[in-house]
Amino acid sequence: MQQRSVRVTKNYKKGRFTAAFFVLFFMLFGSCNRQSQVTYDTTEWRNGDLVLRSGYGLESRVVTERSQASYSHIGILFRDSAQHEWYVIHAVPGEDEPEYVKAEPLSLFFNPERARNGAWLRVRCSDEIAYKAACYALRKVKEHCLFDNNYLLADSSQLYCTELVWRAFRQQGVDITSGNRHAVPAFFCKEGECIFPSDIEQSKTTLFIKPLKTNSL
Repeated sequence: MQQRSVRVTKNYKKGRFTAAFFVLFFMLFGSCNRQSQVTYDTTEWRNGDLVLRSGYGLESRVVTERSQASYSHIGILFRDSAQHEWYVIHAVPGEDEPEYVKAEPLSLFFNPERARNGAWLRVRCSDEIAYKAACYALRKVKEHCLFDNNYLLADSSQLYCTELVWRAFRQQGVDITSGNRHAVPAFFCKEGECIFPSDIEQSKTTLFIKPLKTNSL
């Protein structure tokens, strides 16, 4: 038991050191990126498709580096038929106060100040299931569901970005992560693991993921 305790302590310290290293590295070098404009063609999109992006901030860089992936944030698409406009429903910290789950125009989600790249992902399911998943996410907007800064999957009263889309499809009987999880330091999440966008990208329920074009500004 004592050896196991020592091993856990060492792993915890290693995780904390790794996170601290990323924080220092990107504070020094993370601001050197040029902005990009993400472009897209929505003609083949459907309600309930997912869009991903990564940004220029520290949190985005830590997620992409830790998961060795291209994207750090995800949202679910919903088309307003009355306004003929696509919206992205997503949960994100630090952009608004208070930090509610929100629906915002696609152009704002891929604003050059927020997105340096992007992708379109489709879940392997029927159009009806995808639509119901989008409606679930939209209800969370209307309920003013708060962002989950504790990243706890055991608590559904607040949601973080990947948890929102995971629960939206899980309500329809589809686990878009296929059980994939990422181990994280305890100071980040008491549960010791959470869902990263790459856990959804690499799931067997992902039909396809297509990077979107980017143009340097």
